[in-house]
Amino acid sequence: MIDDYKNLQSVGYNIIKNAVNNDKISHAYLIETMGNDYGFDFALAFAKVLLCPYKYFNDAKCGNCNQCKAIDDNNFIELEIIDTEEMWIKKEKIDSLQKNFNFKPIIGKRKVYIINNADRIKDTIANKLLKFIEEPAEGIVAILVTENKEKIIDTIISRCQIISLKKLSNLNNNILNKYENDLIIKTVDFLNYFEKNEIETIAHTNELIHNNFKEREEYINFFELMILIYNDIINLKLNNKNTTFNDYNINLDDFKKLSFENILKKIDILLDLKKYIMNNVNLNLLIDKLIINFEKVNKCQ
Repeated sequence: MIDDYKNLQSVGYNIIKNAVNNDKISHAYLIETMGNDYGFDFALAFAKVLLCPYKYFNDAKCGNCNQCKAIDDNNFIELEIIDTEEMWIKKEKIDSLQKNFNFKPIIGKRKVYIINNADRIKDTIANKLLKFIEEPAEGIVAILVTENKEKIIDTIISRCQIISLKKLSNLNNNILNKYENDLIIKTVDFLNYFEKNEIETIAHTNELIHNNFKEREEYINFFELMILIYNDIINLKLNNKNTTFNDYNINLDDFKKLSFENILKKIDILLDLKKYIMNNVNLNLLIDKLIINFEKVNKCQ
């Protein structure tokens, strides 16, 4: 659900969270994907929050209620999705939408429709849709998705709350697509914990690392991510805002004490130890060695 984007798209996530928690849902939203390939998935996750009877933000807490299960199966009567692979969204689809959404929801408090690639609506049809957006039946929420909001007519834009997703560079997209979101968060949590607690971290490696990573390939990804994150920290210290993980709760205050030399030494340690992961070395001992070596670097600072 929408919690999957809590760190990746923190601004959009917080707009949604505040609206839901304060029960101040707009009648129309326009999600600008800014080149991200998960704009529709973000919109669908938003719709699930609006339609979930428990207003939960993640599947684990929701327990997969009937509404959320039906949405996953593309079989929920209070959600309609309009999309097309053609150049234009056909007038018949918009006519059918207006017909189906001219009455209040039957299940729950809301009905939601998502128009993906909303920029593919011709201006003549968009003007017809405008009145529908302006004067919806009670409980109707529109979510429009577009790569670029400038392709949408101004009158529709002015009626929608805009959620512009954070634009990621191609490099950052490739990196973030390679690693699981959960792995990135756990790696950042480990580094934050170490910089606060240093050698005491060695007593908590199970909860921070070993309980989360099982396969040796996961440990390799863990080491690669630490290297990338320390590179980010170097960029932040240089006031370079073009970083990969700046939405992943990297608290710069925890790292301000680190010199460039300190960070580079830690990267060298990671590169050196990473070579042993696939050689059947005891991973518990390897992580202990990592923490001890990191501690030595901090003491020398």
